[in-house]
Amino acid sequence: MFGILGFNAAMGKRQKQQLTPRPSNTPREYSKEIPIELVIDVFSILSIEDVARCRCVSKLWSSILRRRDFTQLFLKISSTRPRILLTFLHKGRRHFYSIPQDLDPDRNNYSSRISAYYQMHFPKDLGSSDQVCPPILGLICCKSKKPMICNPSTGESKYISLPSAKTKRVKMRPYFGYDPIDQLFKVLCVSSDYVCRVSTLGTKEVMSTWRKVECSISHQPLHSEICMDGILYYLAKCMGSGTPTPYMVVAFDVRLERFKFLPVELNIVGSALINYQDYWKNFAVETTYLYILGMTTSGEIVLSTYYVHEPFYIFYYNTVKKYVVRVQIDFGIEPLRALNCSRISTFLNHVENVELMD
Repeated sequence: MFGILGFNAAMGKRQKQQLTPRPSNTPREYSKEIPIELVIDVFSILSIEDVARCRCVSKLWSSILRRRDFTQLFLKISSTRPRILLTFLHKGRRHFYSIPQDLDPDRNNYSSRISAYYQMHFPKDLGSSDQVCPPILGLICCKSKKPMICNPSTGESKYISLPSAKTKRVKMRPYFGYDPIDQLFKVLCVSSDYVCRVSTLGTKEVMSTWRKVECSISHQPLHSEICMDGILYYLAKCMGSGTPTPYMVVAFDVRLERFKFLPVELNIVGSALINYQDYWKNFAVETTYLYILGMTTSGEIVLSTYYVHEPFYIFYYNTVKKYVVRVQIDFGIEPLRALNCSRISTFLNHVENVELMD
């Protein structure tokens, strides 16, 4: 298919270079153009590295690869081959790596080794916060003083910068959400004085100040956020005497920008929110060394550490067959011990997104 496209493009150039005009009585030869839908289907099965190369071929290909329908199709296909995204700070720069999420079905033991694919890094001192929000549709938000949205899949160092989430008096904690109906990304910030603010990507609002949203219960966000079906969930400690329990799960409707609070009776220290057979559960991990990343679509619980150690492992626990697979991750950094005790954020179900941060 690409040979045909390249051949037609080359023939078009040669025809333009002809000095002798075609006689007016010569019958024209028409060649059928390849339907744009078929071209998009062909592009959608390429790797994201090949998509980046194809953007450089011509203005036509570049415009096709920026179309909304192509981006949506690529995301749909990418969701069938999810990856694990890993990010950490190294020498003042935030680095992003990824590995395939699904285990190799041909493995013959309970231990394996894999080289992480290097995605990108921010320039020094940008995105230097030690925390990031879980990725949504391939995009990720860094919880820095000025929250930044980036796309690790494209390998570009470009990003969208939001207004500063910190003033002289208060500090705000960003949370990343997505409205699947209006197809809008939003960032929710809860400040240390318990005021909630929202900024919407893709609008002029991004360049302005945060706008306030009403919240009936003052709360202090803790950790373990996740966004599913347009609802942003995170754990929080509720302030005041009118709450049923001291700790609650906050459910923020990204589209309607409304809050709901779900009481939690369990100990939430070291816990994680995961999607377990379409129900939310709160899992507590007693060990000091491992915490739950989440659950794969095949029903395996994935665990890791908060910090980089040499060697660095990810563990898969099969809930049906009751066995554990240990996967050693190589980052290609020598020596890896230079990263010891560096905070690492690891996320499941990362999908590759071809959208550029223009």
